[in-house]
Amino acid sequence: MRIERTFSDPQAIARAIVAVAAAATIGWTTGNPLAGAMLPVGAFICSIGTLLSPVWHRAANASAMAVAFSAMALLGALVHSSALLFLTSLAVFAFIAGLCRTFGIAPGIRGCLAVIGLMITGDMAPDLHEGLIMAGWMSAGTALAVGTQLLPPYGLRYPAQRRTLSALYRALARASGASGASMPTQPFIAARHALGTLPRSTRPAAAALFGLLGTAEQLRRTMESVGWMNRTTGPTPHDDDVSQVLTDISRTVSTGRVQDTAATVWERLDRWAQSSSAASAERLVALLREAQRLGLLATNNRIGDAFEPNAEVPGLYSGTSVLARTASRLRGELNPHAHLFRHGVRLAVGVVIGELVGRGIGTWGGWGLASHGFWVALTTMLVLFPDYGHTMARGWGRSVGAILGGLLAWALSLADWSHGELAVASVALAAVALLTLRTGQLMLNLWLTAWLVFLIHEVGGFPAPTAWARAADTVVGAALAMAIFGLWPTWSTHRVPDVLSEWLRIFDRLLPEILTGYTAVGVGDPLAIDELRSTSRQIREQLHATIAQVESEPAHRRSVWNNDQLIQIQAEVDQAARYAALLSEHRPTTPPEAIPEFAELTDPVHELVGALARAAAGAHPVPRGTLRAAVDGVLDRAREQHPQQPSAEHARRRALDLCSEMTDTLENLAGIIATARR
Repeated sequence: MRIERTFSDPQAIARAIVAVAAAATIGWTTGNPLAGAMLPVGAFICSIGTLLSPVWHRAANASAMAVAFSAMALLGALVHSSALLFLTSLAVFAFIAGLCRTFGIAPGIRGCLAVIGLMITGDMAPDLHEGLIMAGWMSAGTALAVGTQLLPPYGLRYPAQRRTLSALYRALARASGASGASMPTQPFIAARHALGTLPRSTRPAAAALFGLLGTAEQLRRTMESVGWMNRTTGPTPHDDDVSQVLTDISRTVSTGRVQDTAATVWERLDRWAQSSSAASAERLVALLREAQRLGLLATNNRIGDAFEPNAEVPGLYSGTSVLARTASRLRGELNPHAHLFRHGVRLAVGVVIGELVGRGIGTWGGWGLASHGFWVALTTMLVLFPDYGHTMARGWGRSVGAILGGLLAWALSLADWSHGELAVASVALAAVALLTLRTGQLMLNLWLTAWLVFLIHEVGGFPAPTAWARAADTVVGAALAMAIFGLWPTWSTHRVPDVLSEWLRIFDRLLPEILTGYTAVGVGDPLAIDELRSTSRQIREQLHATIAQVESEPAHRRSVWNNDQLIQIQAEVDQAARYAALLSEHRPTTPPEAIPEFAELTDPVHELVGALARAAAGAHPVPRGTLRAAVDGVLDRAREQHPQQPSAEHARRRALDLCSEMTDTLENLAGIIATARR
C-alpha cells in the first residue's frame, strides 16, 4: 500500500501527455466515438512503454512498443471470431511476456502491455470489421506516441547509458570513504546492461562511455585494494577528495557540461600519491585522471573514434552482439525447471483463467459489459509477478486503487459532458495517471481506472453504475492472481540454495583462472576472468534479491537456513568476491612477483569449491577445514621464498595473505552450508 515519491523524466512525461492530448484532439475533431476512445488508448499504452526504464533511444523504444502493440491488436481482431484461437493466442503471448522478465522488470511489463492490444480487440470487438477499425485507430495512437519522441529538446546522445554511468560514479563516490567495505554491484550490472544493448555499429560513437565503464571497474578494484590495506593503517585522509572527483565526473557525464574539480583537490591527491608507499595510491590517482579525461570526451555528442576501449572493457565493447547475448540469456530460461519459465507458464494459465472467469461473471446484474473478461484477465496479468512480495503488494494496491478510481469515475459520470469537455477531462485524467506511473500501484490505478472507466462510459454511452463493475473486475482479477501464486508458488526461500550453488559453480571456474595468473607473468586469460567476474556479479545480485524477498514470504519458516545465516551467507559471498577482485587486480607484473606454488592450488580449489557448490544444492556437506588443509602447505612453502626487491616481496605477501583470508571465507561459508536443515 506504500506510495512512493518516484517520478519519471519530466521531459518523457511531457511527451507522453502531448501524445495523449494530440490523440484526444484528433478523436474529438473526427466526431467518431470509436476514434475518440481508441486513439488515446493506443497513445497512452505506447507512452507508458517509453517511461519504463528505457535503455534504447526514446524513439527506437517507442517504435518497438508501437509495433508490438499494433501487431497484437491486429492479431486480436483476426482471432476474435474463434474463442479457442483467442485463448490459445492469449496463453502463448502471455508466456512470452513472462519470459521477457529475463531482461528485467521493465521489459516484462512492456511485454504485458503489448498483450493488452490482443486482449482489447480480441475480447471487445463486436466483429472482424470493427476489430480492424479499432486496431487501426490504436495503431494511429501509437504512431502519435512515436512522433512525440522526435520533438525537442533532444539532449545528449545515449541518455540511458549516461544515466547508468552517472549513477555508477555516484555509487563509487559514496563508497570511497568506506575503508574495507565492499563496493556496490548493482550500478555496475546496470551500466554493463545499458551499454551492452548498443548495436556494435554504434559503439565507436560511444567509445568514451565504454571507457568510463572500464575505468570504473579498475577504480573499484583499486579502491578495494586501498580499503583492504587501510584495515591496519587506518582510513586515508583524502577520501573526501576522491569522492569529490568522482561526483564531478558523475555530473559531467549526466549533464554533458564540464564540472571542473578544484585544483587544490588534485594537488592534495598528487601529494598523497607521491608520499604513499602503496602503489595502489598512485594508481588510484592516475585512474581518476583518466576517468576525468573520458568524462570530458563524453561531453561531445560526436565522439567518433577518439578512444578505443578494447583493453579497458574486454568482452563488452567488441564482444558478442546484442542478439547473440539476448538469445543466450533466453536459452538459459527455456528450461522447465527455470524460475522464469515457470513464471511464464503460470502467467499464461492465470490470464486464460482470468478471461474465463471474467466471461463467466457476465454483466454483474446489468452493471458490466457482457461476454468478455478483459478487465479481470488484464488485472491478473499485471498483478502476477515472479515473486510473492510484488504479487501481493500489487494485488492489494491495484484493488484499493480501482475501488477509489471507480468512485471517482462514477462521480464524474453524474455530470453532463459535452464532446469537447469530455476530451479535455480525458486528457487531464490520463496526464495525472502518467505523472503517478511510478509512485505505487494504488495511486497509479486510482487515476488509470478513473480515466479508462470515465472514457468507456461516456464514449460508449453505458450507465454510470458500470464504474462499480470495473472496480469489481479489478478486485476479482487481483484476488485471482494472488490465489494462483499461493496455489502455484515460486518461493524465493526455496531458490536460495540453487542460486548460491550457481554462484559457487561460477566461482569454481573463476578462482583457478585467477590463481593460474600468478604462476608467471602474462599467464591467464584476462577476457575469461572478466566474463566470469561479470557473470559472478549478476548471480550475486540475484542472490541478494532472492535473500531480500525471503523474509516477507510465508515459506521462510521452511528455509534451510534461518535469517541470520542467510545474512552471513550473503556477507561471506561478497567477501569472497572481493578477495577475488583484489587478487585479479594485483596479478604479477614482474617475474619476482610471480608465485609458481599457486599452480598446486588450482586442482584442489577446483575440486573443493565444486564440492561446496554441490553441498549448497543439497549434497553431502564439505567438512570444515578441508580447504584449509589443502592450502596451508602451499602457502607455507611460498612464504619461504623471499625475492630481493622490496616491492616484489610486498606484492607476494599481499597475494598470499589474500589467498589465506579467502580460504577462511570459504571455510566459513562451508560451515554455514553444513548447517542446512534438509
